[in-house]
Amino acid sequence: MAGPLWRRVADALRDEIRARAFAPGQQLPTEISLSERFAVSRFTTRRALAELEKEGVIRIEHGRGLFVADDVIPYPIGERTRFTENMSRINATGDRRVLASARESGDTETCRWLDLRSGAEVIFVESIAFVGQRPLSLSQSYYPADRFPGLDDLLRRNPSQTDALSAYGVLDYTRKRTQIISRLPSRHEAHLLKIAKTRPVLETQKIDVDPDGRPIAFGVSCYAGDRVQLIVEQP
Repeated sequence: MAGPLWRRVADALRDEIRARAFAPGQQLPTEISLSERFAVSRFTTRRALAELEKEGVIRIEHGRGLFVADDVIPYPIGERTRFTENMSRINATGDRRVLASARESGDTETCRWLDLRSGAEVIFVESIAFVGQRPLSLSQSYYPADRFPGLDDLLRRNPSQTDALSAYGVLDYTRKRTQIISRLPSRHEAHLLKIAKTRPVLETQKIDVDPDGRPIAFGVSCYAGDRVQLIVEQP
């Protein structure tokens, strides 16, 4: 093969990753192991890895190691954003699990978005969504407790918000507002999403309303930034 040594190493690893010798998100051998395998210096290996990271083929997490980049999942956000439907659109297997729930006094921001008096009781539900075995997003949702008594119990049995709300006569709802920001994850978020604390997440804040325009849910979700592409769809 022609070209500098680092290019040969990069080409060989790229070909193996494209041939699925390593799965998306899988940890790669260490820099030392790769240097021994290709019989090159660590400097040469480091140069090859830097090129692959630049191309988006791998990611380098300092203190954790080398990983194949995850496949990016297109995730539409529109007037009617439904997790199950989004997974069906890309022929993926999705799963959502409730991690925690509670009845609590809503803080000022939550009550404002839900159009409740300050300190009104809300139902808090934390859930995590998976695509296959990979964590996609971590969500914290809040609902008016007076309007939806026992909603947390329904969501624990079936984490579909659409199905749970239908039990209270809310057969349809729409997204009134979505705000998207990029930030670093908390320790809790990084642990559950299985990402390094130095990897950015995409945070969405959303308000769902019923057909009469009454707020029914305020939610904050964070997505592993290198696993998802959020697509804003116009109604």
